[in-house]
Amino acid sequence: MIKNKEKILYYITDHGRGHATRSIAIIRELQKYNVEIIVRNSNLGSTMKKSLPKIKIISGITDVGPIIQNNGISINYQKSKKIIHNWIENLEFYAEKESRLIDKINPQIIISDISVMPILAAKKSNKISIAISNFSWYDALKFLSSKDLMRLKKIYQFAEFAIKLNYGTSMNHFNKIFESGLICRKPTKNKNEIRKLLGIKNSEKIILFAIGKSKEEITFLTDTNTKIISTGSMIDKKIPHLKINNWIEGQNLVSVADVVICKCGYGMISECLTTGTPFYYIADNNHLEQKNMSMEIQKLGYKNRIKFEDISKMKINKPFFQSQIKFKKHSIETKKIVQKILELI
Repeated sequence: MIKNKEKILYYITDHGRGHATRSIAIIRELQKYNVEIIVRNSNLGSTMKKSLPKIKIISGITDVGPIIQNNGISINYQKSKKIIHNWIENLEFYAEKESRLIDKINPQIIISDISVMPILAAKKSNKISIAISNFSWYDALKFLSSKDLMRLKKIYQFAEFAIKLNYGTSMNHFNKIFESGLICRKPTKNKNEIRKLLGIKNSEKIILFAIGKSKEEITFLTDTNTKIISTGSMIDKKIPHLKINNWIEGQNLVSVADVVICKCGYGMISECLTTGTPFYYIADNNHLEQKNMSMEIQKLGYKNRIKFEDISKMKINKPFFQSQIKFKKHSIETKKIVQKILELI
């Protein structure tokens, strides 16, 4: 236990579910120690408050990520390049403003997943900063100009070290790297409780669609004993399904599903692997985080990458579920991560 209560200022990029969900897992573990955690994020505050009711969340822009196309997977390079370039051009302004907030809060450590802005602000305030992620923007945004990329690289090197989660890019531009396994939230309820909340019988099979905010309609063949759940994916209106957009503990849905069909994002992939839930994923090789995650999944011997159009060929019935190959649950290494953070206090 930490003797003197210290503050940790935790920045979560305003882009992507995986950043928030793994940060929640880390913060829940940090709460077991004598530390005060303050979160900075602009777009997930209300959601995070429901998961972390005792945590102080200060709203404010922390990052700018790529713009995703209507399929919910691929990057719109033209729009992304412009908006991210403008963000990088104004980093000094945002970091200077953030530095004043840091001075007021006076945290012991600043954690970033995975924006450069708080790392630059920490440098200005003479505070220790660390990065946590399975990728960095320097690795993932190779469509930016060389000038913008070098700016990102230089700022990342101000961090004391990076905690590199597996299933991602190399991140070898940081001065020091500590490697870790998967970080994600654990289910908060057992399967019977979750099924009861959803109104789904134990005898019924569940397939979960989580393909981001895709605006492409999904259609397939299914039987009456299958319950379809969507967390934002557009399912053919003729197919009965349960649409859930605001389910706070999404890992509970993953744990109760018999099969998940998702995009190749860290949040869903890590939750499938750690709950042992069979899954199919869609990835875009031009999206470098997705490409690297897909390569790591394939190294494990899984043959579960599909294309969007493959879904329409699926017959989701009893033989489909019987054909799914079970795999050993992967371990969660949140405690290891937290111990590394606490070494700095």
